[in-house]
Amino acid sequence: MSRISSAKRSFVTRNVDLNDAHSLSSQLPEEGDLVLARVDRIRQHGRLESPEGRRVHLYKGDELILVAGNRYATDQYHATTPTTLGRCHLVAAGGIAADVVGKSAQVKPATEITLVGTLIDQAGTKLNLKNYKKLQPSYIHPNTASIPVLVVLGSDMNSGKTSMACSIIKGFNHVGVKAAGAKLTGTGAGPDYWKMLDSGAYRVRDFVDNGYPSTVGLSANSLIDLLRVIKSDATQNGADLLIVEVADGVLQPDNQKLLSDPRFLKEVSGAVVAADSAAAAVYCCERLIQQGIQVHGLGGLFTRSELAAEEVSLQLGLPVYRLDELQEKSTASYLMNLLSREQANGLRCAF
Repeated sequence: MSRISSAKRSFVTRNVDLNDAHSLSSQLPEEGDLVLARVDRIRQHGRLESPEGRRVHLYKGDELILVAGNRYATDQYHATTPTTLGRCHLVAAGGIAADVVGKSAQVKPATEITLVGTLIDQAGTKLNLKNYKKLQPSYIHPNTASIPVLVVLGSDMNSGKTSMACSIIKGFNHVGVKAAGAKLTGTGAGPDYWKMLDSGAYRVRDFVDNGYPSTVGLSANSLIDLLRVIKSDATQNGADLLIVEVADGVLQPDNQKLLSDPRFLKEVSGAVVAADSAAAAVYCCERLIQQGIQVHGLGGLFTRSELAAEEVSLQLGLPVYRLDELQEKSTASYLMNLLSREQANGLRCAF
């Protein structure tokens, strides 16, 4: 217990009551299990995100409370849940322990750690995120009015999705709309969560609040259920609108399954796309249109170039927004009118 209480705790464990931890076990970790790990060699990640959002500096020999899980990040690591105790890697600053399968050339090798043991309660049961859900499956009945859902999808990782989502939230604040924010998919991490709160989101939830350290490999059914729970939570807590960010890009395997599922389209009311280049913006829109999905506007990194923004606008005939434009009252009113009308008409539009 003294080792557990003195260890540096990670962001993804934020919902867990560590008073439930009685001791350490040699039981093999499974996805979502809390583990105690020792830092062996600091490489890519030299700091750990705490539950409070602080970046805690790491040193060799530090002991950490992490969560075993997967990661799929084109700009960083492809990693899987550890199958044994012993040597593995810290693959996300939010606190994911995993075995690296591959990595992007633009990052260093992952920080090396040793899993010392899994955390168990007094009955010998492993502590797992799924036992500390903040979201409950109280779905809104189909005949009950629910709030509009605007989804933000990107061409790739780091294409500008979160910045767009937060600017949209800020714009809605300016017109008196209580916009909740959510991360539907991704790997447990603090920056996007805190940025949504800082932008003025009425409420913020993510997949960690439903017991997932990451959403890699989840079925379309599970992701749709998760969206329904988040949507229900926002509706029942008084939000006027929900902004949902989907991690990574349209080619990510889980996203492809989600986009092709007609049940997903029934849960959302509108959408915008973030892209890192003009060509990526056009491709994303054409890909989504093929699925019968409407796009209400585009933005992201490509808007840093006026010429690129003009190319996209001429090619697609859709609004292209810089971040400051998304924060304007006129844009927020325009989007809210579209979403409210589509929600009332029962249209199925996403991203």
